[in-house]
Amino acid sequence: MNLFRIAATAALPLLVLTSCAGTSESAPATPADARPSPASSSAAAANIQRPPSNDLVGEMSPEGARAFLYYYFDLKAYVLQTGDAPAMLEVLDGAASEQAEAERLQAVYDDGGWVLGGQPKVENVFLTTEDVAEGVDVTALIPVNPDAYTEFSEDGSISEQRPFSPAGTIYSATIRYADGAWKVTALEETPDAELPEA
Repeated sequence: MNLFRIAATAALPLLVLTSCAGTSESAPATPADARPSPASSSAAAANIQRPPSNDLVGEMSPEGARAFLYYYFDLKAYVLQTGDAPAMLEVLDGAASEQAEAERLQAVYDDGGWVLGGQPKVENVFLTTEDVAEGVDVTALIPVNPDAYTEFSEDGSISEQRPFSPAGTIYSATIRYADGAWKVTALEETPDAELPEA
């Protein structure tokens, strides 16, 4: 009788542990076909998520201006992988060359093509305007080092290619804060621009 009681008492913690193990919550597994996958020479990128924003990106301050420009180049990288032009267009106000590039990329994807590489890696954002205020044009110089770029047509043939350049390039940007948000009003590649000393 005592032996039975001892065995039952010893088994009780095992039952509790086993039942707890069965009810512990684990993160739901991501189906293989929903995981992000980068572009390759044979297929477009898939399941790429739009880059998240943060509170600093919407702040009217020098730090907010810099954060917004970093975020904008993240959006450019996203659109290169997806052709989702509205992601860029909604933060533009003018910036004709950027608008044209966003629409061109959307057309590439709409026609069944895709882009491999070209991701712009921002090295720094140098604000060249001292005062940051509502409705004021804020200018910046942005050294960027983009990946090699290859654009494919629907049949997999290469329609455009640009090699990696270790020297990178420099963009000149003008942004403006109005109605609680930053917008890009101009962005041009200006490789000969002189950067301020860090």
